[in-house]
Amino acid sequence: MSKIREKLITFIIICLILCLRIPYINQSPYEQGERWRQSDTESIARNFIEHRFNIFYPQFNYDGPMPNYVQLEFQVTTFLIAILYKCFGYKYMLARIVPISFFIGSCVFLYLIARKYYSIEQSRIALLLYGIFPINIFFSRAIMPESSALFFYLGAFYFFVVWIEKVQRKYIFLASIFTALAISQKIPTIFIGIPMLAMAIHKYKMKIFKVWELYCFGIISLGTPYLYFHWIKNIAEFKFVNDIAQKHIFVRFFQDFFTREAMEFFRDKLPQGYTLQLLCLSVIGLILMNWKDEFPIGIWAGAMALELILIVAVIRLYYYLIFVGPLIALMASKPLNMIWRHKYGGVWMTLIMIWVGYSAYISLVPFYIEKTEIIKQANMVKKYTEKEDLIVVGTPDPALLNACERKGWRANIKYYDYIPKDPVEEIDYYIKNGAKYFVPMKGWIANDNGEYKKYLDNNFTKIIDEEGYYIYQLQ
Repeated sequence: MSKIREKLITFIIICLILCLRIPYINQSPYEQGERWRQSDTESIARNFIEHRFNIFYPQFNYDGPMPNYVQLEFQVTTFLIAILYKCFGYKYMLARIVPISFFIGSCVFLYLIARKYYSIEQSRIALLLYGIFPINIFFSRAIMPESSALFFYLGAFYFFVVWIEKVQRKYIFLASIFTALAISQKIPTIFIGIPMLAMAIHKYKMKIFKVWELYCFGIISLGTPYLYFHWIKNIAEFKFVNDIAQKHIFVRFFQDFFTREAMEFFRDKLPQGYTLQLLCLSVIGLILMNWKDEFPIGIWAGAMALELILIVAVIRLYYYLIFVGPLIALMASKPLNMIWRHKYGGVWMTLIMIWVGYSAYISLVPFYIEKTEIIKQANMVKKYTEKEDLIVVGTPDPALLNACERKGWRANIKYYDYIPKDPVEEIDYYIKNGAKYFVPMKGWIANDNGEYKKYLDNNFTKIIDEEGYYIYQLQ
């Protein structure tokens, strides 16, 4: 009966975590929060269906006519979304179900990891915290690969811990597959290898070099993503992440962390993602750590701190902070569990959770705001143009192009050497390459001092709808 009760309580917590992701589940990717990345991800799923249904050939809608193969992570999330789209039609709810499902799976792995080191009560607290972090609530339902990366990342750690305990080959095989998939989703998850190596050294000492399973683990977990990234680099037309490590990260190791920009990023974004209260509790939990029994967790925490210093401080993308979440949940659960055991622990825990929930709500509201002007401008384009028409948008953010469900270019971004920088020559380049319409964002063109718009006004027909949105007919 105690085991049934334990599973039932855990199940209820997971159901609560799931319910927090139901609001806005059918909302478009054109939210205030990460609309660029969300709309790109969703467009890849559509392009699998409409152009090439092959997971190894992801395609963007820009810059230019198809195929527009792009160098990105292994497309697990988008391919699953494409399968759902193919079966049930284009519904944003289906696109969000995929990352939500991956996140719920990661919750299960986090709980299983916690149970290896902590009591049932503390494990439940860690699970609840992991599920209510503001950053996790938003990105776990965002149309992005972060949830799948968390799922494989936590699964890899769990299966490796089980292998260390039981030394059964199936677990090291599962750990290697999950590690490979985690790295293929987000390269910074490679830092999970540090606590894995520490556990192996602790168990085998100098005999570690004779453990052939570890060689197989290394080949699968590192070799497979290497082959994929090498493949995608060769077929991609636009190498957005090509040599990003050599160009941006390696040359700035340990430097950017001490810059004012990095300090301000962490000062603002860490409390936004995890709340100041829980960050303070996680520091207390780290201080209270029993290193003899919890050293894999401690090494893991150190590894992710290194990831913050080496990677996040350089890139400074909010969603890259998501990989420290499991550690913050595990660390903060320790002092909270001590509070729970107090005579009035239930009252204090309730007050703390209410405060965390309120902080999460306040921080998340702006992220959910839908950019209706993008949708209205896109609807106007869909009304006056054909599906196969190539268009040019006046925004560096491709969300407008994705919302239009058209292919084409982003104007005046001055990114590609082969596209002229002069407005007249640039427009002429687009026309020669098949562009039929130019779409400003409700009249706005990025980086324009007035010259670009003046040329369009003087030389091309303007199509205007009843709400004042308009496009230019180029040919």
